[in-house]
Amino acid sequence: MVKLAHLACAFGRHSVDMGAVRRVHGGQVGRCRHCATPMEESMPHTWTVLHVRDAGLGGRFLN
Repeated sequence: MVKLAHLACAFGRHSVDMGAVRRVHGGQVGRCRHCATPMEESMPHTWTVLHVRDAGLGGRFLN
């Protein structure tokens, strides 16, 4: 069953872990219960994936 959940996450069907939802700056944020992707509540009962910057290290090669 866990593998089906990870496959659903790969297609963008995340499910929020409601036990770990926190309030930040007047909104609610949480993580997907299967893949730990950060999510925020954009409208009541509607969750969207947060796009987190990678501090400029993406695409660079470190020697």
